[in-house]
Amino acid sequence: MEAGHWKRARAIVEPRAAHDARDARAACQLARVKLAFGDLDGALEAARRAVALEDGNSSYHYQLAAVYEEMAAKASIFTAAGYAVKLKLELEAALKRDPGNRDALDDLMLYSFEAPGVLGGDKEKARALAAKLAQLDQLRGRLAQAELAEAAKDFGKQEEWLLQAVQTDPKNYEAQTTLAGFYAQAVHRKLQGAGQHARQAVQLDSSRAKGYRILAGVLALEQRWGELEATLAAAQENVPDDLAPYFQAANAILDSGVELKRGESYARTYLAQQPEGEEPDAAHAHRLLGLILEKEGRKREAAAELETALSINPRFLQAKDDLRRLQK
Repeated sequence: MEAGHWKRARAIVEPRAAHDARDARAACQLARVKLAFGDLDGALEAARRAVALEDGNSSYHYQLAAVYEEMAAKASIFTAAGYAVKLKLELEAALKRDPGNRDALDDLMLYSFEAPGVLGGDKEKARALAAKLAQLDQLRGRLAQAELAEAAKDFGKQEEWLLQAVQTDPKNYEAQTTLAGFYAQAVHRKLQGAGQHARQAVQLDSSRAKGYRILAGVLALEQRWGELEATLAAAQENVPDDLAPYFQAANAILDSGVELKRGESYARTYLAQQPEGEEPDAAHAHRLLGLILEKEGRKREAAAELETALSINPRFLQAKDDLRRLQK
């Protein structure tokens, strides 16, 4: 799970959870897996069961909070506040049982910074939680400060904290990929830095997809096709059950408008197997393919891909807007 191998985790967790409905740890792990694959109802049921079976476990309350966080993010404006309140209560419950729960500290910090005061938001409390996290774990504390800077849209300060995080532990995969992802974003776009830190992440752990994914996007934007093909081949060999590097490369090609046939091929490769957890789902992949086909001038095929995306997720607003534009 920590390495992002959700399909492999599912194959272990689902039989264990089915074998014993009173196995609280298995229920919590099942909630994590279901959340990764977007099954919010299943994740909520499993997380609640874990808490009911073992209320004193901080990690189980944190997992229930993580489910409420995702539900709040996807809810309408009429129901999001209710989920936000439940999220805060579960984070506080997790910290009451273990004041050193780093994940709960991090999430409550962000909640306190971003939530309105009527829902318990408090920026000073957020900064205090970041300081406490730094006392427990210097690297995690610097990553937390970067999150606060991002929430405040202070991107210069965010970059400073991310660089300090990498300097704290150059061999930390999360620090390297977080900085690489920062540089790869269009609003920041420093492709040289993104490529450098993505390569370092791949060298640190070639069995995880995130470093390859960021690097593939960078190489596509740089139009370094030979190196891109080699990177995709290495990613598929080392992480065969996560084809996200192909999605990222196709998305970068769509942005640049160059080598659209190549981008189409990458999008179709991504669709050849079930997406990994926490990666773009099939609906997003069909939309991506549709947008590439549209740029190629193949509007009828593009519309068919958008319709497929909507058949998978009828509430996919971006695909609805794209299809409406094409039909006009």
